[in-house]
Amino acid sequence: MMTTTRAIACSLALATTAPLQAQQAASTQGDDESLDEIVVTGLFEEIDRVVGSAHRVDAATLETFEYNDISRVLNLVPGVYSREEDGVGLRPNIGLRGGSADRSTKVAIMEDGVLLAPAPYSAPAAYFFPLSSRLVGVEVFKGPSSIQYGPQTIGGAINLVTAPIPRTTEGLLQVAGGSDGYRHLHARGGTQTEQFGVLAEFMHLGSDGFKQIDGGGDAGYDKNELMLKLGRDIGPGTIELRVTYADEVSNETYLGLTESDFRADPVRRYGASELDRMEWDWLALRADWEQPLFGGTLQATGYIQKFDRAWRKFNNFNGTDIRGILSNPDTPFNQLFVSILNGADTDGISGSPDDIRIGTNDREFDTSGIQGTLRWSFGDSVTHDLQVGARLHSDRIRSLHDEFGFEQIAGSVVENDQPRAITRDSTGYTRAFSAWIRDDIAIGQWRLVPGLRVEAIENSRTDRLVGRQQKDDYIIALPGLGAMYDVNEDLSLLAGVHKGFSPAVPSLNEDVDPEESINYELGGRWRSDWGRFELIGFYNDYSNLTAICTISSGCDPALLDTQINAGEVRTVGAEFGWNHLVQIGNRLSVPISLTYTYTEAEFREAFTSINPQFGVVEPGFEVPYIPPHRANFNIGLAGANWGTQLSVTYQARMRDQAGIGDFDTDEGSDQFTVIDLAANYAVTDRWTLSGRINNLSDEVYVVARRPFGARPGLPRTLQFEATYRY
Repeated sequence: MMTTTRAIACSLALATTAPLQAQQAASTQGDDESLDEIVVTGLFEEIDRVVGSAHRVDAATLETFEYNDISRVLNLVPGVYSREEDGVGLRPNIGLRGGSADRSTKVAIMEDGVLLAPAPYSAPAAYFFPLSSRLVGVEVFKGPSSIQYGPQTIGGAINLVTAPIPRTTEGLLQVAGGSDGYRHLHARGGTQTEQFGVLAEFMHLGSDGFKQIDGGGDAGYDKNELMLKLGRDIGPGTIELRVTYADEVSNETYLGLTESDFRADPVRRYGASELDRMEWDWLALRADWEQPLFGGTLQATGYIQKFDRAWRKFNNFNGTDIRGILSNPDTPFNQLFVSILNGADTDGISGSPDDIRIGTNDREFDTSGIQGTLRWSFGDSVTHDLQVGARLHSDRIRSLHDEFGFEQIAGSVVENDQPRAITRDSTGYTRAFSAWIRDDIAIGQWRLVPGLRVEAIENSRTDRLVGRQQKDDYIIALPGLGAMYDVNEDLSLLAGVHKGFSPAVPSLNEDVDPEESINYELGGRWRSDWGRFELIGFYNDYSNLTAICTISSGCDPALLDTQINAGEVRTVGAEFGWNHLVQIGNRLSVPISLTYTYTEAEFREAFTSINPQFGVVEPGFEVPYIPPHRANFNIGLAGANWGTQLSVTYQARMRDQAGIGDFDTDEGSDQFTVIDLAANYAVTDRWTLSGRINNLSDEVYVVARRPFGARPGLPRTLQFEATYRY
């Protein structure tokens, strides 16, 4: 077993430098080689040999902080930013290199190489996300290295690595508790014989929530995940079957606070949101087959995924827009509605404009597909690592949204006699065939990686409320080229260019186009006695930026899932990373790492948009919800059987609507500096005790104002955990 000391000492040093593209991940309880293995497809590679921007947060780092919020995990990776929403990461909003962070729609999110969004083509909003504390690795690919994953290739791809079937009998049991009724149970065990292998895993995560609803009420959540893997050797090949089930019940809301109410009590929730509740369940079946073939290696996967969700939530008032009320609460007209938010009764005036409108967004997602990759390695003075892959995929979203009228009576929200209103009844469907080829060519001190991805897509949208159907189909070729030159053993220079793409969603609008760009990167890596340094600049030249209307972005419910063309955009930025491991004698070590990302994104043409994040746009306006500066600093201290680690994350303010120059303090998100502290102590080789303080300084900050008012980041919380491994 790797000792706690070694895990802590290596964690940050490997967080942004771990190798990529290994054939099978090792168990987190394995020997030291487990730190050098990950799952996607291919052979072992050192990160310094990867042509392009690629990073990995390894198992040791994930275990140190035990983050349940993927946004906090990704703080460790340059070029990545997030827009928090609920403070605990239930529905993350992730962006890469200037791409839209809203619902992570512009990122190809995968679990062990398979697309994970409920409907990656028809509705890519990632309302489902696995519990990050059960992962053993998180990989991030940007630039030309991401085109083989797709379909979103502009920002890049994120691969979530789950625990593999162990080579021997292994397992763990974790029990945790903490602030706000925090509770966490994680059990995993597996074994392998000469021909068979099995892994079973269960995790429960829950909390009473940190927000306080006026008049009382449940603001917490409960989540469960269960995974079973069965493996068998078949001749020279292997086959693995997997079933995953997950569910969530969370009393979460989109309703925030006015600026003055937030500054007075940031964890307050208006009583009008007391009935808000999200429920979903996820079921995934998967089969993986690996087989020597034609002198190379074939890896094939078939998958079926089903995701059903229903979110009952505060939608609006009947007679006015809640956005205007929260942004300008002091006008005589708006004061009536603010008083209702503050608990004033509406009894006796049923049907009047002050009705509270509460509705359920009910959606069903179905995804299925088959994909495969063939890989050959050959050559002598000139070597090739050639990969060819293809995927046939289909997904569907069925949306049924409604609204009811409610009154606030004696501090409780009660349904009135207003009839049910159906606000949406539609289906989007996509069938897509994609194929790609990539060759990693080594010639002396040069590495060249040309690649090509082709997407052939047909989709349709049926709107039963208006009685219309629209179909579309198109084919697009996405070339890319990466190059790296080894100046010497310690210094490497790299460059890349590729065509970025994000597919158009099914729409009734015939003018909707896919998102396209030409993306460039240039940088280098340097290894010295002072640590490992990486600096990469990027430039994305969009011919057409797109955005998909969601409630979280502030769109009108009638426009949900509508794609908006936003024209030409230029994004420029730089990613910096440094990590170093300092040895103090024979028993102490100090891992240090620093990442920093600068991003600047501007519109290059004028237009007027129905998406409130854009509005009336002029050339030079900044793209909303992209922080110009984001940084993370980590430092630890590890002894023989103990370790501590401090993480400091800074993010600059983000505007929430396109604009230029300074913006008011009651617009956009706040800048923040959040400090997290973790410590652990290995009682024995099997038992470890650990504790964490998230947001040590209890920083108060607005993470989002869309769709309805200011909402807070996570306040200071404490967590304690006991882990047993065998």
